[in-house]
Amino acid sequence: MDILKKIGAYYRKKPIWLKIIVIALSLILILVSMLIIAYSRLTYPTGEIMPGLYAVRSDMFGNGRSMVNFFLFQTGEKYIAIDAGVDNSQTEYALLKLGISADDIIAVFITHSDWDHIGSLDLFNNAIIYTGFIELPNIYHQIMTDEEIVDFYGVSIKIIYTPGHTSGCVTYLIDGKYLFVGDLLINPNLARYDSELQIFHRERVLGMDGVEYVFTGHFGIFKNVRLFRWFWL
Repeated sequence: MDILKKIGAYYRKKPIWLKIIVIALSLILILVSMLIIAYSRLTYPTGEIMPGLYAVRSDMFGNGRSMVNFFLFQTGEKYIAIDAGVDNSQTEYALLKLGISADDIIAVFITHSDWDHIGSLDLFNNAIIYTGFIELPNIYHQIMTDEEIVDFYGVSIKIIYTPGHTSGCVTYLIDGKYLFVGDLLINPNLARYDSELQIFHRERVLGMDGVEYVFTGHFGIFKNVRLFRWFWL
């Protein structure tokens, strides 16, 4: 109690402008902390989302707050990855928890080349890398055209060009109902390529029929496009 009294007496002697600055900085720190915690909980935890479909959560900033998702879709005894996480060590640990070997991933479909979406690419030695753009220097990959469809063990993957966040952003539609949008949901004001183009393609995707689930890189999973639109707008 004596210590608290001394602190209080010391603080009361300070000028009003300094008190205002201290209070303002304290409020900003609290607000930022709350936003970081809230944002970190938007991603989906590593685990099985539904039969044959898995989320892998990665830590962008090295501080224990998991901020990025990529996803695995099972095809028989093998797997397709949509994006590739932040780094090898985190991905290896997550795959170990899931009981999945990196060697069993036969294809990786990249939504865009930001480092938090391609950090584990060299872990998947047996996988064919698919993109819709030339954004991966020094990595061999197959470039798909807009609206092209590829098939793996009966699983249909359709590419949809959705540039804006970056010049090469794409979205993938699996089996006509699972939509993987990467960073299409990121605020267009943060777009490094073209914010208006991002908004255009966002609306294009939101108008699609038959989509049951929307999977994002940073904002978790939505059960349908209507919820996706509600969250965004």
